Amino acid sequence: MLNGLSESQIKELNEELAKLPSCFGEVKEAILSGNGYWYPLSGKEPAMKAVAYSLDRIYKDDQIDLIKSVLEEADIVEVTGFHPYWFEHSRESKWKNIPDMKTYLYEKDDAGYNFPWICEEYYYDKSESWIIYVSHESTIAFAGEQLSGISETIIPDVYRY
Repeated sequence: MLNGLSESQIKELNEELAKLPSCFGEVKEAILSGNGYWYPLSGKEPAMKAVAYSLDRIYKDDQIDLIKSVLEEADIVEVTGFHPYWFEHSRESKWKNIPDMKTYLYEKDDAGYNFPWICEEYYYDKSESWIIYVSHESTIAFAGEQLSGISETIIPDVYRY
């Protein structure tokens, strides 16, 4: 059993993972191997070019505009967010349709920004050419040739993970 899941729950998980685009191949493998952590937490270089940053430090230095600038330069607007099952008590994956990622980046509630920076969350758009991964260790990874390159030109190296 995977993470205490029954065979029927594993089947349901595989059905959820089948909805992800092909660029998520390594992510699917990580989830099925039991932890779901991806770059940089996996310790393995991904097949897609990826660059990781300390999201915690970006927030603490009040530099969230750097993330917004990456999204603008890459023309990222409407995205799908995927929050895998293993951090949910219900053992269900969560899907979000986010009409404007830049607006979502700044939304706040009483606890702070709604944009997750302490849990696993993956984002992609219809191009299926990139992934943004936010981890429970307060990292953010930009993956895909164009997106990672844009992040490297905008986000200073001092924020690299």
